[in-house]
Amino acid sequence: MKNEELKMKDKGRRVKWLLVMIFFAFQPTAAQQYTGTTGLIHTPSAEINKEGTARIGVHFLAKEFSPQPFSYNTGTYYLSITPFSWVEIAYTCTLQKGSRKDVDGNWEKKTGYYYQDRYFSLKLRPLKEGKYWPAIAIGTNDPYGTNGKNNKADVPANEGKSNNGDGKSQYFCNYYIAATKHFPINNHQIGIHAAYRKWKRDYNRKWNGLVGGITYQPSFARNLRVIAEYTGGDINVGADCLLWKHLLLQTSLQDGKYFSGGVCFQMNLF
Repeated sequence: MKNEELKMKDKGRRVKWLLVMIFFAFQPTAAQQYTGTTGLIHTPSAEINKEGTARIGVHFLAKEFSPQPFSYNTGTYYLSITPFSWVEIAYTCTLQKGSRKDVDGNWEKKTGYYYQDRYFSLKLRPLKEGKYWPAIAIGTNDPYGTNGKNNKADVPANEGKSNNGDGKSQYFCNYYIAATKHFPINNHQIGIHAAYRKWKRDYNRKWNGLVGGITYQPSFARNLRVIAEYTGGDINVGADCLLWKHLLLQTSLQDGKYFSGGVCFQMNLF
């Protein structure tokens, strides 16, 4: 009987230690993850990763999350790096549906994710957050377009021709200035984030103007960051965390209804 009690106590201690290890394996993080850069969910912030951080990951995008020409669910994969404490650079590929030519050179009727929209993102932070002032950052996604006349992608679905007016894609093209300030309250941390954003394409105009959000990290679980944001057109909610220092997870609901989420591997190169 005593042996059984000892075994039960030993098993209980192991379970407790396992839970403790799992709890401390999580670290707080910040990511506008579908682009590979730091931020909230859809809106940017003035946060920047630790110098030397590199990320490679994938993200599922509901059609409601993406620019209007993407009339279907899609996904992105990306590579990003923070070479200095004041700059982030990312390269993102978004899957596009479309048809392709058969062996005879004719367009097939069926469609698939045969194409990709590729773009760079850049964020600069000239002012780091201080005790009495917020961090300030300026940035852009997809600043340079590529000619899309050599495929028959459904973004837009027009015999491989673009309806953007200038033959270039730039579906995700936007420019912004952002400010971020964190406030400790009874060992909890509240983040206030605001940005002014301008999108190039008219079909993205609902996301123009003032955007922002609030983040919350409870004192009892600093591994957890809960997010609520206003994109100019929707209110999104979500959360993210970094598991065992390398596995970054994010999940969100666009307008409180449509799921998007992703995972990436993160490491420090320095």
